[in-house]
Amino acid sequence: RNGKFYFMHDKLQEAAYSKMKPEERFLHHNRYGLALGFVAVRERDDRLLLTAVTQINQGGPQAVIDDEQAVVVANLNLDAGKKAMYMSDFFAAHSFFEHGISYLRLRREYWNEHYDLSLELFNLAAKCAFMNAEHDSLKMLTDQIMHNAKCFEDKFQAISVTVTLLNWSGNVPAAVELIRTTLSSLDEELPSAVTPTVVKKHLDNTKKQLALLSDDTLLSYLTMVNPSKLFAVELLVELYGSLTLIGEGAATPIISCRVIQLSLTYGMSPHSPSAFAQYGSYLALIGDEFEEGYRYVKFALSLMKKLPSRAHDGSTLFWSTHTRIYIEPMQSSIECYLDAYKAHMKSGNTYAVASSSMYNNCCLWSGKEL
Repeated sequence: RNGKFYFMHDKLQEAAYSKMKPEERFLHHNRYGLALGFVAVRERDDRLLLTAVTQINQGGPQAVIDDEQAVVVANLNLDAGKKAMYMSDFFAAHSFFEHGISYLRLRREYWNEHYDLSLELFNLAAKCAFMNAEHDSLKMLTDQIMHNAKCFEDKFQAISVTVTLLNWSGNVPAAVELIRTTLSSLDEELPSAVTPTVVKKHLDNTKKQLALLSDDTLLSYLTMVNPSKLFAVELLVELYGSLTLIGEGAATPIISCRVIQLSLTYGMSPHSPSAFAQYGSYLALIGDEFEEGYRYVKFALSLMKKLPSRAHDGSTLFWSTHTRIYIEPMQSSIECYLDAYKAHMKSGNTYAVASSSMYNNCCLWSGKEL
């Protein structure tokens, strides 16, 4: 038909396929997939790349002819996995990353010989395992990373996903302990005993630092680039949420202040706007300093719009609205809780539930039709 040969029925094709010896099938899949893969890379055809790598993986590690080809195939699986993650297909992505690792394992010293490739494959596989609730697989992957990572910075992603897993599985005290231990390794010590005097001291220090800076000056700050400090900020934010979950919120103002201090020293991070919103709300609602608190709430929203990342907009909107409903017309300002809910849903943040609850409660008390 059209100058090409076709099987008259799928069963005929299956019968012909089954007549091939397993080692022949593996080799044909491998060769066919590699031929398609080189075309896909050259043409930048994502769909063809996924098809090609699937074919290669049907051939499996036993069809690989040498170490060089194994590395090529592992890289193709890495690229295919990233494409699948972009399409939110975490099951397919996890399969690609696991296959990529299987090709590297043909060499006993693959962590030493192909360190960067190994680290990226394991980190992404762990992220997908977490998203797929494959906790046993996640544990094995993160253990491998922690054992083989050459420096502490290379352990950051594994620690981060482990903390999130501990929180989501209900083992919050273990998550808090891991965060505190890691922060200590990053030279970020928090007070062991939190008293009103300690909290006031941190608030006063932050207030003195900020008093010398205008909003325009703060907005002109560069972006934080130090990997250790970025990770420290991420852990502090995780700690804030963890302590809130177990009802130990006394230290949360200190955490917000510390994130702000790190931002003033090393530049603004994606979490800086939410820290300013928390700080402003604390000044207004707990310290009864509404004018000063409202200033930092508005600044947090301006900083949020300036930063390129949208991943944490929900948190900034959520915390800032706590103060806005006391100063701005309530029926209009409570819509920001709804905006926070939508932003949290986009980023997969569990604070979406809190945003929805606050919105509904405020609608009830403001007389807005539910």
